[in-house]
Amino acid sequence: MKYTFKKHAKLSGIALAAMAALSMLETGAAQAANFAIAGITVNSVGFLDAAFKETGLGAGASINYTSGATDVGWLTQCFVRSKPVANIAPRLHVAHAADGLTTDRTLLASNRGTISSSILTAYPTAAENEGVPPLCPEVEGVTMTEEITAIRWCNATLTDTTTPLQGATMPELFLQITRNGTGTVPGCGALPGMPTNY
Repeated sequence: MKYTFKKHAKLSGIALAAMAALSMLETGAAQAANFAIAGITVNSVGFLDAAFKETGLGAGASINYTSGATDVGWLTQCFVRSKPVANIAPRLHVAHAADGLTTDRTLLASNRGTISSSILTAYPTAAENEGVPPLCPEVEGVTMTEEITAIRWCNATLTDTTTPLQGATMPELFLQITRNGTGTVPGCGALPGMPTNY
């Protein structure tokens, strides 16, 4: 009976040690999570593009990400056959975090515990307000379009909110979309204090 008790006690001790080691391994894997690659840019149409690769995650782990900015300003201008209409001034549009400048996504890690992806965040779509005339008037026989010419994003971030872990930050990102566009988008020192207008 003593032999059996000692044998069971020994086996139980081995099992507990194995469980503790496994727990330490899992904790180590969670602590090893990191962004091997992470960057934020503005794509060709003016959207915020956060591209990344995060490693050290649990196999099949569900990870929540948030990407966005605190402020954005962009210019639109009237064009006829790719040429700006000289007598119509560009229009400045401004939006802030409260206007929906973030994108949330949930992604699953591979069997190797990695996630490679990109998250796009668009500037708000302009709403047609009653009583506010469109920038480009209708002219019979002339096709005039309103196009975005330049955009500036402020305080852009990419964050793994599950771990949590910040992947990238960019205080200011600017893109001149149309070379022959006129006007300037205010810098990130001024945009936060400007009223929402889009």
